[in-house]
Amino acid sequence: MFQVWAPWIVREAINHLQHGTTRAALARDAGLILLAVALQGLFLFLMRMTLIRSSRRMEYELRNDLYDHMQRLHASFYRRTRVGDLLSRTTNDLDAVRNFLGPGIMYFANTIVTFCFAVALMLRIDVRLTLLALVPLPILSLAVARLGGKIHHFYEAIQDRFGKMTAKAQETLAGIRVVKAYVEEEGEYHAFRAIHEDYTEQNRKMIQLWSAMMPLMGLLGGIASAVVLWVGGSAVVHGRISLGDLVAFQIYLSMLLWPMISLGWVSNLFQRGEASMARIRAIMDEPIEEDLEAPRLRRQERQRVPIELKNVGFKYPASDRFVLRGLNLSVTPGERVAIVGRTGAGKSTLLALLARLFDPTEGAVLVGGRDAREWTRADLRRVYGIVPQESFLFSDTIRANVAFGFDEHGAVPAAEGPLARAGLRSDLETFPRGLDTMIGERGITLSGGQKQRVALARALALERPVLLLDDAFASVDPGTEEEILQSLFEHRTRPTLLLATHRRSALLRVDRIVVLDEGRIVDTGTHADLIRRGGLYADLYHREEMVEELEAL
Repeated sequence: MFQVWAPWIVREAINHLQHGTTRAALARDAGLILLAVALQGLFLFLMRMTLIRSSRRMEYELRNDLYDHMQRLHASFYRRTRVGDLLSRTTNDLDAVRNFLGPGIMYFANTIVTFCFAVALMLRIDVRLTLLALVPLPILSLAVARLGGKIHHFYEAIQDRFGKMTAKAQETLAGIRVVKAYVEEEGEYHAFRAIHEDYTEQNRKMIQLWSAMMPLMGLLGGIASAVVLWVGGSAVVHGRISLGDLVAFQIYLSMLLWPMISLGWVSNLFQRGEASMARIRAIMDEPIEEDLEAPRLRRQERQRVPIELKNVGFKYPASDRFVLRGLNLSVTPGERVAIVGRTGAGKSTLLALLARLFDPTEGAVLVGGRDAREWTRADLRRVYGIVPQESFLFSDTIRANVAFGFDEHGAVPAAEGPLARAGLRSDLETFPRGLDTMIGERGITLSGGQKQRVALARALALERPVLLLDDAFASVDPGTEEEILQSLFEHRTRPTLLLATHRRSALLRVDRIVVLDEGRIVDTGTHADLIRRGGLYADLYHREEMVEELEAL
C-alpha cells in the first residue's frame, strides 16, 4: 500500500509545481515521499521476516518429519529405493519446497497487492489509458501458463536425475575399496559422467525456457510503456490529464512491470515446489510399520521366551516366489540352534522373520506362546540381539558403536567387557586412542573381522535373552572364533542362540542343527545324528572341513 502511495504524492507535487507552489509545500511533499518509502521498507522487512522465517520453520519441521517417517518405513521399502534418491529428497527437494513457501508466496502476494492498488489508481487517472496499458497482460498470462507447464516437466526430470546422480556418487564412494581393487576408477567416472551429462542437459533445456520467458515479459512491458507514453502524452497535450497524472501513471506501470516479469520467476518456484512436494509426498505416503494396540512385553516375559514357527511361509513384496515354505520349528529358552544350508536357502530371511523385520506371508511366528504380531515391534525387538551378515558400523568411536541401542538417558555399561567377549581385547591395544578411536564411515579403518567383532560386541552389550547371529564369524580367524564361541557358550546368562553358520567349531557346540534347503526344513538333529544319517548336512559339513583344512595349509 505504501509502495503505491509514493507515486501519488509525486503526482500531487508535479501538479503543484505546474500551477505554482511554495517552498514549504514542496518540502512537505518531499517529506511525505520519504515517509512513504520508509514505511514501505519497514513493512517489506516485516513481511520478509515473517514469511522467510516461517518457510525456514516449515522446512525444519518437514525435514524432521520426513527423517522420522523414513526411519519407520518397512524394511521392504529400502529393498527397492536407492539411498542417494532419498538424500536428494531430504535436501534438494526440501530446498525447493522452502523457496516455494517463502520467496514464492511473498513475491506472489506482493504482486497481487501491488497490482490491485496500482490498477485502481491508474483507473482513477484515466480508464482508457489503463485498459490500453493492460492489453499485454492476457498474452503474458498465457505465456506463463504454457511455459510453466514445460518447466514443471523439466524440473521433475531434473530432480529425478539429481537423485540418480547422488545415488551413484554415494554407491561409488561407499565401495571405493572395491573400485580401487578392480582398477575401475575410469569406468565409474564415465558412468557418473553420463548421468551428470543427462542432468546438465535437463537443466539446459529448462534454462532455455526460463531465458525465453524473461525477454518475452520485458518486451510486453516495453510495448505497454510505449503505448502509455504515446497515448498519455497526447492526452496531456490536449488537457485531458495533467503532467503529474502521466508521470504517476508511468511510475505505476513500471511498478507493475517487475511483478509481471517476476511472475515468471514465481511460476518457476511454484513449478519446482510442486514437483518437489510430490516427490516428498510419495515418501510420506509410504506405509510405516504399524503396531496393533498390543500389551507391552513385561521385562520378566522378555527374559525367557520360547520361540515357535508354525507353518511359516514367506515371499518378499513384489515377488511371486516363496523364499520360505512350510517351516515348523520350536526353540526353548537357552537352547543353541544352528541353521545350515546352501547359499540362498533362506537362512538370513528366517532370522529376519524372527526379529520381525518382515512379517510371514503364511503361518505365524510365536513368541512366548503368542503371535509376534500381537506384540509391539519395539518390545519384541528388545528380546533380540542381532548381528547381521553385513556388519554396519557408524562413523563414530568404538565405544559409541558398542553403546548403540541403549536409551539416551539410560545407564550404558562399560564397553570393555562386551569387546573382550567378542575377541577384541588384544586389538584394542593397537588402536591409537583405544575405545575412543574414530573408525570412519561404516568402520572403514577396521578390517572385516574387526568390524564383525565390534558388531557382535554391540549385540552382547545389550544382554538380550535371544541372540541372532547371521554368519557372524565369516571374517574371523579360527583362533579368535574359538575364543568367541567359548565366551558365548559358557557365559553365565546362557542366552538362546540361533546361528546361521557353516563353521565347524560352532556346529560341534550347538544343541541342535536345522538344515534348510530351498526354503524348507529338510532335516534336524544333533551333529552326530545328522552325520550318521548322511544327506545334505553331511555333504555341507565335509565340504567345509576340506575348505578349513586347505586354509590351514
